[in-house]
Amino acid sequence: MVLSTPSPTPAVSPMAEPVAMPWLAERIRSLRSLRAVARHGSTARAAEAIHVSQPAVVRSIGALEKACGLALFVRTARGMVPTPLGERLARRAETLMLHLACGASEALAAAPLTARTPASPARFPDIVSAGSLRALVAIAAGGSEAAAAAALAVTQPAVHAALQALEQALGVRLFYRMAAGTRLTPAGEALLRCVKLALAEIRAMEGDLAAWRGNIRGRLVVGVLPLSVSLFLPRAVEALVRDHPDIEIEIVDGTYESLLRQLLSADVDAIAGALRDGADPDLRQLHLFDDDLVVVARAGHPCLQRRGLSLGDLARCDWVTPLPGTSADRALQQVFHAQGLDAPRGPLRASSPALTLALVMQAGRLAIASRAQAMSESQGGQLCIVPLDLPTTMRRIGVATRAVGEPSQDLQLFLQACQGAARPPAGDARRHRG
Repeated sequence: MVLSTPSPTPAVSPMAEPVAMPWLAERIRSLRSLRAVARHGSTARAAEAIHVSQPAVVRSIGALEKACGLALFVRTARGMVPTPLGERLARRAETLMLHLACGASEALAAAPLTARTPASPARFPDIVSAGSLRALVAIAAGGSEAAAAAALAVTQPAVHAALQALEQALGVRLFYRMAAGTRLTPAGEALLRCVKLALAEIRAMEGDLAAWRGNIRGRLVVGVLPLSVSLFLPRAVEALVRDHPDIEIEIVDGTYESLLRQLLSADVDAIAGALRDGADPDLRQLHLFDDDLVVVARAGHPCLQRRGLSLGDLARCDWVTPLPGTSADRALQQVFHAQGLDAPRGPLRASSPALTLALVMQAGRLAIASRAQAMSESQGGQLCIVPLDLPTTMRRIGVATRAVGEPSQDLQLFLQACQGAARPPAGDARRHRG
């Protein structure tokens, strides 16, 4: 389990390492045939639908089954019926092609009208090659054709040709070629985001194949928000890696906005913390429990001795406040503004719960915290909850994932582990929802 803190924005660095390509991505033609045969029920009808010969479809399915080491279809006199595994992979192939189609559409929308040339973006999922996808990911990570070629162990002309094929397929400019290297245009960035989502779907296919053989493995990146996650996340990840040691988990933190961008670009697989209100078609939210916010102070703080304590009294104390624009900061602002007061503002702002707690305990400052978290981290009675309610701060705590497609096997197991870890022990009066 790796703990790290990323930069607030998920921009691709020219020095970043290329994203590792899943091995099934090399068989994208076979995945097209898989989807078509599952849709149409025979190799003949599938061949007609995707404009290739029937023998080519037969060879593609045979090669895919050989590579997977498992049968994906049952052959009958009336056609071909997918096995349960074949049906699952075919559904993922549908989602994969949907991401590629969306990438083509978004790239076209991001390109200036004057930069477009006649092309067939609707056909992009059916014609893009594995080599072009590899080149796009590598050029975004490496920043130059030379770096991309070295990372892919191919020649620079091969990378250049693959990138040209992408631009010709879409009819838009995807790259700025400069003396300092190659950078993605807005259209290229839009395409890259969707290609990364497509590659995440292919990795999920590989996870399905491994699980079918009884070997649960994978790699998850979980983004965490500052408050409440310590109530369930440590127990969840510990249970997951104990039961499935071949699943790697990387935990990163950040603001909700930065983590959301990473989630929708497949750089993060889930966001744990306070859920957002309102329906978002891009997100699937798992509600685990409810928690409200409180003000915390170290034992002996003057505000704990004051009779008739009010928000006005707290506003005059020294604080370490949440980062501006975060949900905790907005909640704090709302509570004070509701009583006609200016919210606390000072020179210290932090998103790290550990640093915030240290400033509370060592410097005698006040801070806002999760009630349940403050109760569980009482520091032997040295951390106290200030006896003043903060109305309207009740929050739904859970995990957000991408809504499109089915969660991968490792992600499903992570969500189940979170549900198990969030269940309160007997006698726990906190409000939870399993």
